[in-house]
Amino acid sequence: MVMANGSPSVVLAAMADGIGDLSFGSDEWIDLARETLVAAAARHADGLAGVRFTLCEVAHNPPRYLHAGAKVAWHATIEGASVTAGSGELNEGECDFKVEGDHSILSNLTRIQYHGRDPKIVFAARARLSKLSRWKMSGGLPENKALAAILRTLHDTLAVRTLPRFVFMTPEWVSSARAVLSARATSEKYADGIKDDEFTFSEEFTDTPAYAFPDGSHGGFWVNVNHGEITVGAGPLPEQYQPADMQTKGAYTPVVPVGRHVNTALTDAEKEEEAVYKKAAFARDKETGEFPVGQTATKQMSPDLGRVFAVLHDELSKRSSGELPLDFIEGLKPAWATPQSFDRDPGYESWVKYDEFDIYGNPR
Repeated sequence: MVMANGSPSVVLAAMADGIGDLSFGSDEWIDLARETLVAAAARHADGLAGVRFTLCEVAHNPPRYLHAGAKVAWHATIEGASVTAGSGELNEGECDFKVEGDHSILSNLTRIQYHGRDPKIVFAARARLSKLSRWKMSGGLPENKALAAILRTLHDTLAVRTLPRFVFMTPEWVSSARAVLSARATSEKYADGIKDDEFTFSEEFTDTPAYAFPDGSHGGFWVNVNHGEITVGAGPLPEQYQPADMQTKGAYTPVVPVGRHVNTALTDAEKEEEAVYKKAAFARDKETGEFPVGQTATKQMSPDLGRVFAVLHDELSKRSSGELPLDFIEGLKPAWATPQSFDRDPGYESWVKYDEFDIYGNPR
């Protein structure tokens, strides 16, 4: 659980186990929130007499694969032991408490678990994440112990199921790759098929943006499979595992949109746009004659190992945040680098405060 600067990731340490399966604010996520609130309110009914509380959360820049526009929102009302919840944004006058922030940051805050975690780590994780988004808040929480218990139950239940969202190819992002591949490699379905496999895979991206890699390190991840035992690491492939059997290496910037869209959710129009983007972004440079990204392979994955990797792209894309280098690096606007609608909504508006703090919460 480390970050690109070598320090421990308090965010990962404070998060619930696993990597979730529901996107913050999605219909399925709201259904779970409603079910959790109904059950918790019934359990604490005696302490809710005379209580009426309405909350609303608005998440700007949700992942493009949801096709939800520039923001998603949900609201819930607890009135005595009665609960209503649904999608959509309420006006401030309709809420006792309303908060707006970036979808990625709200997702990661929701992933933080209180039960069973060191309170100091939880506090540090919340402090770090809170620095990374601008916020709009109104109202507050009433002082009612039963209501506080209900909201804590809601938070910890959603923490386990909510998808985290990290900057593409950072060590925290790689933690999701590690979880996906490790679980599939040891599953009853795939373990026997790769028990004799030896294979090393590496993706490495140079010229990383300082907002995500403040120490200038390369982004990427690598996978070593040794007779079915799998190791997943962040950054360049270590010397002891070189050379890679399959390697991708190139510049960070052009890869981001292609690397984080969800293939299974692309519309036909988005597929066409992606093809146009790839043709321009990965074309040979006219001055240097070099391609921005190169791929080499001395051998191919076995079919069984390929099935272990098969879901990796889309599973990681769902867990990738929405920033692009050109959002934060002045002058980085090649002709092909305008934001692509297959990657993020045209109404995207940066709520992330990398002008004041880097991705690790350190003052810039």
